[in-house]
Amino acid sequence: MNPDGKAARQLAAHLAAGRTAEAALLRRIASRPVAEWIGSDRPEAETRARTQAATRAGREALLVLYDIPHRDCGRHSAGGAADPAAYRGWVDAVARGVGARRATVVLEPDAVMHVVDGCTEEQHHGERYELLKAAVLRLPATTVYLDAGNAGWAGPAELRGPLQEAGIAEADGFAVNVSNWPETPGSSGRGRPRE
Repeated sequence: MNPDGKAARQLAAHLAAGRTAEAALLRRIASRPVAEWIGSDRPEAETRARTQAATRAGREALLVLYDIPHRDCGRHSAGGAADPAAYRGWVDAVARGVGARRATVVLEPDAVMHVVDGCTEEQHHGERYELLKAAVLRLPATTVYLDAGNAGWAGPAELRGPLQEAGIAEADGFAVNVSNWPETPGSSGRGRPRE
């Protein structure tokens, strides 16, 4: 449990207020592993704090990196790095923040899927693949998973080529259902190899 996380802070507040029944319910939530999303503002400091806290607890940080240019096609999570150079600098800052500590990273939710589904403009496809592949290679102390969307999105046959272009051969694998809500059985099935 991240002692600085919102759930842990609320748990402490409930306990201090004597709200033991609510605290018991919240403890179930707060005790579950949760990935920490690294944002645009202070990537090196934020990553360092998360990885140091995990190391002190005898654990490995689980981080989600989310700053690719043109992210979310201008929708709900619009933003990201201003350009490729800014993104490379941001990834460098994250790598410095990790340092020699171990971490597991899920790289850029929806980045590959938005190429596959046509949401990302075609003129940015090659750039996006290059940035993802470079990010996989830049994070030496980490286990890196490329995001592969969710069970309600494109199928495995449509993802094979894009994941290869994004650097899956250099990554440790792929992650599913990072930023959406399909239920576990569909996500598990999507992540299993076909025989």
